[in-house]
This record gives sequence, C-alpha cells and structure tokens, in this order.
Amino acid sequence: MNGQPKDPVSRDAERFGTFAAAGGWTFGLLVARSVTRDEPTGDGKVPAKAFAERAGCGVARVDRHWRAWRAAADDGLVPDAATLAPGAETDLPEADLWPAYYAAPGSSGEKGQRVVAEAEAIGASHRKALEITGHRPAMRAAILGDRLTADAAREALLSRPEERAATISRALADPEARKVAKAEQRRADHLEYVSRVLDEGTARTPGGQVVALDLSPVVLADERLARVRGDEPGGEAVDDAYEFVRELVDRAVQADPDAFVREQRAKFARTLSATSRNILAIDPDDLLAVADETLVEHLAELQSRVNDLAATLRSVCV
Repeated sequence: MNGQPKDPVSRDAERFGTFAAAGGWTFGLLVARSVTRDEPTGDGKVPAKAFAERAGCGVARVDRHWRAWRAAADDGLVPDAATLAPGAETDLPEADLWPAYYAAPGSSGEKGQRVVAEAEAIGASHRKALEITGHRPAMRAAILGDRLTADAAREALLSRPEERAATISRALADPEARKVAKAEQRRADHLEYVSRVLDEGTARTPGGQVVALDLSPVVLADERLARVRGDEPGGEAVDDAYEFVRELVDRAVQADPDAFVREQRAKFARTLSATSRNILAIDPDDLLAVADETLVEHLAELQSRVNDLAATLRSVCV
C-alpha cells in the first residue's frame, strides 16, 4: 500500500487469510475484534463480507469463526465481541477448547444450518443445540427424566404446524397416551379447584351449594396443602390436596344441619333423575324382543321398591 502502514483491520484480515485453515482462538479473536454483525458504527469494524474480501477467503469461514467466538462468550470464556475494538488483545482460552466451539457436531449441511438458525432466533447457544442433535439417546433420557425438559420438547414439537396435527393424532390413537392425557387433565382441573378454594375460602358442593371452609392457619399449614403450593406440584401432591379439600367441604356440610339436608335432597334428586332417564329410555318393543323370566322378576322388584319409597315419602309429606 505504497509504503503506508496498514490499519488494524487490514492486518487482521491478512493474518486471518493466511492462517484461517488452522482455526484457533487467535483467529476467532481477529474476527471478533474486526467484524460487526450490525451496521458500521464508526469504531472501524467492517461487515463479514468486507473482512472476507480483504482476507481472500469465503464469508462462510468468517461467519463460522464469529459464531464460535460468540458461543464461547455465551459460556463466559471470552469477552463479548461487541466490547472488542480493532487491534484489541485479550487472554485466550486453552487451545484444546476451540474445536468444541468451532467444529460442533452437525454444524455443516442443511440440517446443521437450520439448527443454528433456530438457536440464533431464540437467543440460545447454537453449539449446545448442535450437541443435542448429535446425542439423541441423551436427549431422550433428558426428556424422560425431567418434566421441564419434556414440556420444552412438547412445546417445540407442537409449534411446528406440519407436525402438530400428526403428533396429536398419534397421541390420541394410543390408548395409553389417552389414559395419561385424561389423568393429566383431571389433575390440572383438581389443581385449579384447590387453588381457587384457597384463594376464595369457599367451595361449591356436589349439590351446588356454596359453603365457607375452615381455612385456619392450622388447616393451611397441613402438609397436603403445603406440598401443592410448590413450584412443580406432582401428581400425588395434587391428588392429596384435592382429597383434603373435599374433606373440608364434607366437614362444612356436616356442621350445618340445613346445608346437610339440602345436600342430601340434591343427592337423591340426582339419583332419581338419572334412574328416570334410564327407564324412560327403554323401548318396550326392544324389551319384548329379549324378555325372559329374569327380566320380569327384576322389573317387578324394582317396581316394588319404587312403590315402597313413594309410600314412605307420602307418609311424611302428607
């Protein structure tokens, strides 16, 4: 350049172009302190394309070094590239750590590029994401062994439109999965019920009454309620808390004679209503087609029982 001293970025670019094939933290530093991923801000840094042109190499190689440095910065091994100015020096990690950041498993090819892009989109470490794709048995173990990991995997899977319907369909086709899903939904409903009762201090009985519960400090300190207030209440904790709250509801009903009578009346009304619906649903023609002596005796016993109950009620109500 006509004998004039070169600027720091040009010197770095030339060094990078000469030795880039060797990789290493030194070359990551050359990129980190000389390349900007944003619009130039006047600090002398240049875009990756301009740096690659000065280095006489492909921009993809520059990008790989920049991503490797950023991944190491995320792990606290090196300073953030944004804090480095052209020509800056810094202590570098041990050389044998570099391959874990620059040559992460699966980083080449279309799949690796998709993983890197997704990691960048959500602000995650692309190195760790690529490591996971290369260790599927470990990923499976993490999903099976940790509920939060399983939730993250499920959320990610269902966020893919092309996979959502197929995933749900496969789950619904599996009897065991349906059973588990039903249990989880019931547990979620129970947890919501318990939380609402603890917040409001009242509960609705099976008969539809709203009763006030005894939520004294002693009751609230019960282990069954304390466990369900945890960050991740397990299935057993939720079931125990729900049963305890139902006990509190029963106590409240038993303690109030009027509430007890209303609850019993509602219970019998539900039973009689269900029985009536079932009997009225019987088609006489269908019954005649299968009638035998056993059915006749059964129906006669039922009729006798109904007559006895009606007579008892009349003797009290008339």
